[in-house]
Amino acid sequence: MKKLMTALAVCAVAGFALAQSVTSANVVGYNNVTLNPGFNMLAVNLDNVSAPAAGLTLNTLIPGTTAGLTKGTLPASADTVMVYNPNTTGYNTYYLYYTTKGTSTTNNNLWVIDATHPATNTFKSGSAFWYNKFSTPAVTIPFAGQVPQDASKTHTIVHGFNMIGSGYAAGWDPNGLGTAYWHTNGAFSATLPATADNIMVYNSISSNYTTYYLYYTTKGTSTTNNYLWVTDATHKAPTNFISLGTAVWYNHMGTGFVLPQTAPYNLQ
Repeated sequence: MKKLMTALAVCAVAGFALAQSVTSANVVGYNNVTLNPGFNMLAVNLDNVSAPAAGLTLNTLIPGTTAGLTKGTLPASADTVMVYNPNTTGYNTYYLYYTTKGTSTTNNNLWVIDATHPATNTFKSGSAFWYNKFSTPAVTIPFAGQVPQDASKTHTIVHGFNMIGSGYAAGWDPNGLGTAYWHTNGAFSATLPATADNIMVYNSISSNYTTYYLYYTTKGTSTTNNYLWVTDATHKAPTNFISLGTAVWYNHMGTGFVLPQTAPYNLQ
């Protein structure tokens, strides 16, 4: 049975995920995302409705006709999306195209690589990107798709910076994996952020980061938070600090590992 979710859609799933299941074999919903002027770090928390494994195209995820977006003939005068590649440490950049004349109007209102090539990349749940909003004011847009139903998902973490988000229609608490996991999975823990793995949450209003790090100490009275994500030695990170719709940087000090995530809800 397919259930179309309306107002509060994905937020309803996220809010009640741990308390109840949703009676449905296929749940379609959305979550509202706020785009502030300048850079926004966003995550896709939904799947393609007809083919979940295929991912959502950029032009499906953020239609170019969405109110409040800025279009132009060049990236310098339009909204842009920047997708980070952790293997090359570079970006693929797309911009929202529109021209009023000439022979290149075919791609009007589409995300493009250039005037003649629409963006064809896809975003699976858990994917992340920068959205650089060209103009003011802030605008709220919907991300729509199928609520992910997989029992678990994985994120491949390489050395250095990785941009990731929750693979589900809910916030994500890495501490939920437990201290035993973080002790043995290959992540780096330490007493200070400079020598430990970091998760950095960007604030698009202040243009600043909040940094959490994987903690461990071998002595003293502050061992309570060993192998937990913390703000400092005595304060554990807030629950679900990777929020719905938000992407984060995972800065890994080691050679890489596979980071699992378990479904926070049960769709029956």
